[in-house]
Parts: sequence; structure tokens; C-alpha cells
Amino acid sequence: MKISNLIKTALAVGLTVSSLGAPAFAGAKGSKIILLTVTDECEYCARHGRAFRDEAAKLGLEVETKISKYDAAEQANQIDQAIAQNPAGIVILPADSQAIVPSLRKIKQAGIPVVVSNSKPNDKFSDFWTAYTGPDDIGNGMSAAKAMIAGFEQKGFGKSGTIFMIEGVPGTPPQIQRAEGFKKVLAEEAPGIKIAGTQAANWDQAKGTDAAAALFTQLGPDVKGVYAQNDTMMAGVIVAAQRAGLDPSKLVFVGSNCNAAGVSGVKSGNQYATVLQSAVDDGQYAAKAMADILDGKSVEKNIYLPKEIVTKDNLAICDAANAT
Repeated sequence: MKISNLIKTALAVGLTVSSLGAPAFAGAKGSKIILLTVTDECEYCARHGRAFRDEAAKLGLEVETKISKYDAAEQANQIDQAIAQNPAGIVILPADSQAIVPSLRKIKQAGIPVVVSNSKPNDKFSDFWTAYTGPDDIGNGMSAAKAMIAGFEQKGFGKSGTIFMIEGVPGTPPQIQRAEGFKKVLAEEAPGIKIAGTQAANWDQAKGTDAAAALFTQLGPDVKGVYAQNDTMMAGVIVAAQRAGLDPSKLVFVGSNCNAAGVSGVKSGNQYATVLQSAVDDGQYAAKAMADILDGKSVEKNIYLPKEIVTKDNLAICDAANAT
């Protein structure tokens, strides 16, 4: 059998050229890769993209970027186009963690290494990607719950009271998994803290204000705390609370991502805590993983970002993590 036919046969059953004993990739320097991301309109995603491209350039990678605007069907089309271009590698920030799976299967069948960045699909499909880099979103939600419990105790609420949750884009891994981790820890460590309402705000500040305003109106003065799945939405929650005549500093507001809005909120006292997640690290981790894969280095299957709880006492962590 000719080598080319052997390779085709291997790809048909989901193997890669490297599994045949031959070098799979020529190396990172000068290689063209494609980054498929969801948006450049939110602060986090924009910083992730810039950090990725900057790090990739340092590593000698040539990057083409495609943006889906959170449209899973559009991203699937973009992946088909990317496969047809036969790049050295593909990096994907999924628009939808379930819808992305058939496309990941196609990439594997094409023999192209793929790094899933930021939003991890279900682990049962992990054979379809080479590496995942980004947050441990279940762990992120767990850290947020621990911060909520600590804030309740610090403000004299004990371990009981009403809170609500403002979530990101429905169906995305961070929205699903952060809620899962948050609820798990509350149920185990502070079952008296009850989530009385949940609304999506799609990672957006203005939508966060609207969603929180509706829940403050619905739940009234019983609200003791709010968990917003990112700091951008939490900035909207703070606005809604102030418009409702509430003092955010007397409540327990917990966000995530350690971005500029979160740093400002924690510094002012209007936000009790955020959870460390650096967009810069997120982008850099993905670029480094792809370069290492192309250079034939051993790469961990899951490369997670740190997820420390950040309050006024250790706020400098955010500044260090977000420095470019």
C-alpha cells in the first residue's frame, strides 16, 4: 500500500499521521493557523484575541482570525472553510459547546491539530481535540460560591439569605458550568443561601442592568447578594441596585474574570469579590499550546487558568494577571 493511501486509511478511522510513526507537524515557526472566535465586541474576548495574536507572533505563527458573533451555524461553516484551507492548526473558542462537536470530529478526521480555548465542551468528546486551554468554569463557579459564603459571614448574614444569579450567553460552557459549580458549593456548604431568581444577560453590562432591575423589583428588599458570571454584567447589577435605592456595599456582590469593571467595583467596595480569570493568560495559553503541539512537544490535555478569589485584600492579583 502506498504511504498516501495508508495516511488516508488512518484518517478515515480517526488516526493521525503521528500515530503511524512519522512526524505529524513541521514546527511552529512560519506555520499558518486559524483562530475561530465568537466576538471582538466584549472586553474579555477582545483582550483574549489580542493576547493570542501577540503571543502567536512571538512564537512565529501566522494567524488568520474568523469571528462568528456567537452564531453556531456560522462557526460550523467557518470551520468547514478552515479545513479546506488545510492550516497547520486550528484554535477554536466555541460559540456553542454542544453544536461544536461535529465540527471537532471533522477537524480530527482531517488530521489537523485543534486547541479548544476558553469554553470546553463535554469531556466525553475530548478525543476530538488535541488540548483544551482556559478556565475551569465549574471551579470558577465554585470559587464564586465560596466568596459568596465568606461575604455573607463578613457582613453578618450568617449562612442564610436570598440571592439571585445573572448568567452569560445561554448554552455556552461558562454559563452552564459556572452555574453548576456555584450551586454545588452552596448546596454542600451553605444550603440556607437560596438562589431565588436567575436571568441571562449575555455577558453585557446594559443587559445586566435590565436583568438585575427586574429581579430586584421581583424579590424586593430580601436580596442579600448577587452572583454575576462576569464582572461586566456585575457592573450593570451595581447600577440597577443603586437605581433601586440599595447600597451595594452592604450586600454581597460576586463577579468573575478580574476585568477592569471588577477591579473598579472591588476597589470602591460596591463589589465584594471577583474570581481571577485573565483574558491575557487565556489567549496566551492557547497560542503556546498550539506552538508546542506543532513543535512536537508533550502537551497536557487540559491546561487550566488560575481561579483565585480576589477581594480588596489581594486586588493586585488582577492587575498582575491582566498586564500586557
